[in-house]
Amino acid sequence: MKFTSSNDDHSADKVEPQLDANQAEQETTSEAPKSEQTGTSSEQSFTSQAKENNMKSDNHNPILEFVKNLGETAQYLWDNYFNWLIHVSWGKMFLTSLLILIGGSVLCLHSIANWFVFGSLLLKCFVGKEDRANKDKETNNIHTEGS
Repeated sequence: MKFTSSNDDHSADKVEPQLDANQAEQETTSEAPKSEQTGTSSEQSFTSQAKENNMKSDNHNPILEFVKNLGETAQYLWDNYFNWLIHVSWGKMFLTSLLILIGGSVLCLHSIANWFVFGSLLLKCFVGKEDRANKDKETNNIHTEGS
């Protein structure tokens, strides 16, 4: 769509849009006859109700789908991170913490990196003990059953 000034009435302030030949042709072919466009009021109310029902359903709501996907992704990442944190050795944990602190300082994310490392170390300290105790019980049960 091009905007050109129309000087028919000799006013310099008037600007009217002028359609290209392709756009004008598309508009004329896409317009339906008036008889086809007008319908009964019951048909129009039915279609408006159908549109409202579609908008209420979560299958057609892209924002709700995005939020659900975001929640599922966050849960997946947390579960995998938590499992990794439990099973990783202390040496790898300290090396990873050091790399996170360096990366955080390079990206100017000092506070986020500090909290991430501090939280990871706390989780490793407290959650790792429960997992190791359960693992030791399982290995003792396996060794006592085998002999």
